[in-house]
Amino acid sequence: MEVVMKTVLVLLTDGMNSGWQDKVMEAFRDLVNEGCVAFFDPRDNPEVSDKYRLIWQNADIVFGYAESSNPDLSAMCIELTGGFYNKARTIYVDGLKPESMKAPEKIKAEEDRKRHIGSLLGSVTHKTATSLAEGIDILNDEIRMAILRKATSNR
Repeated sequence: MEVVMKTVLVLLTDGMNSGWQDKVMEAFRDLVNEGCVAFFDPRDNPEVSDKYRLIWQNADIVFGYAESSNPDLSAMCIELTGGFYNKARTIYVDGLKPESMKAPEKIKAEEDRKRHIGSLLGSVTHKTATSLAEGIDILNDEIRMAILRKATSNR
């Protein structure tokens, strides 16, 4: 019996400026080249809302990365929540760094934001990481589990 490989779809969400998405996709280059994994990077399709909605609804994994350089994390919260309710595995990487803010009031505001975002996402996130490297490790495990689930569901 021939096993048909189904591609695991990973939606990357938030932070369009630092290039963190490139680090994530590079870590899985071999799996992408083998056709096992596909990444949807919103930087490539910022104006394609219908395509984006379809990807979001069908993603196997939603990977959200919050970083202090991003002033508004509401889209990431919505996408992780929607992914969770659409049965995707969700990973939240807390890259918020209050200590990187210059003024005491900005440090306090970032600490508050970090606490509120973490509290909000606690019930809709399967896995949480405190660094991008840790998030990539978690994503590796989730991708491999998704590949196994898809391979066994073909039988």
